[in-house]
Amino acid sequence: IFIGGLMLFNCSSRKLATTPEDLYKSQEAKRVAFKSYDRIMEFWPVDYDEVWVETDYGVSHVIVSGPEGAKPVFLLPGLFADATMWFANVGPLATQYRVYCLDQITYGGKSKPAGKMVVNIDDYIVWFNQHMEKFGYDQVAVGGLSYGGWLSLALARQSPSSISAVIMLDPSESFAKMDGGIAWRGFRDFMWFPNRDKYRRFFDWMGGTYSTPKSDLWLEHLLDVIEYGSVGMFDVPQHRVYSRAELKNVSMPVLIMAGGKPIVYKDPEVFAEAAAKALPHAQIEIVPETGHSLNVEKADTVNTIIVDFLLANYPN
Repeated sequence: IFIGGLMLFNCSSRKLATTPEDLYKSQEAKRVAFKSYDRIMEFWPVDYDEVWVETDYGVSHVIVSGPEGAKPVFLLPGLFADATMWFANVGPLATQYRVYCLDQITYGGKSKPAGKMVVNIDDYIVWFNQHMEKFGYDQVAVGGLSYGGWLSLALARQSPSSISAVIMLDPSESFAKMDGGIAWRGFRDFMWFPNRDKYRRFFDWMGGTYSTPKSDLWLEHLLDVIEYGSVGMFDVPQHRVYSRAELKNVSMPVLIMAGGKPIVYKDPEVFAEAAAKALPHAQIEIVPETGHSLNVEKADTVNTIIVDFLLANYPN
């Protein structure tokens, strides 16, 4: 299956006219999504605290694991995903670092939007910085998968003094356009008589048909968020490709990982070449025989690479 979200199109957002009253269509819809969220948290391999962070954009929900006093790592989910998507990765990370898995304020998860809307990257920076202030940090490492990977890069680009290291897992766009076939499949399954079975088939394809009992249950949670959520894919800031000149401020260590199957990018090697041109100092890894859900498909491999990268470039 597919873990995390993907922005399918790159165009102007229609945006919600006002901040949504809730991220779900009804209280019953929220109950269903929260129930499946809590079911996935039963897989969490380490102790955790749930923390709510007051921001200008509402109250953010954060899952916190790892030793107090260790250096912070903030993890951002993909589109329509939430903090639960890191169940296969948080264990090894939390042995070395204080790990903050954020639910977005714009979709899914348990956050509660209010006040201002997030309409562009500047809003995301304010929202993100208010988390840093809440937990008392001047600098953090940040990472994400898919849209969360792009957002991690965007934050580092525009707020480099706050970001010590960046981890990007199969990021959407960022360095190269995605395979056009994704847009067609996305239109067919999400815009043309959409239903839950179509969503499931799309995400099975995105994840290279990877399936385990835990990942299948997580997919059902993601489908709950999509089916019962009040926010559409065009209601959040769009990702885009950055040129090398636009990334001149991104001088901190960067890890970029991509799935080896030709799914998000027609040729992952071409994507890796584009990433190397844009960020020559980045560590770039292609994980063989994985789709977009590489953080779960090859969790041991991915976790080892991430921890080694952080220990070498962001030691405690």
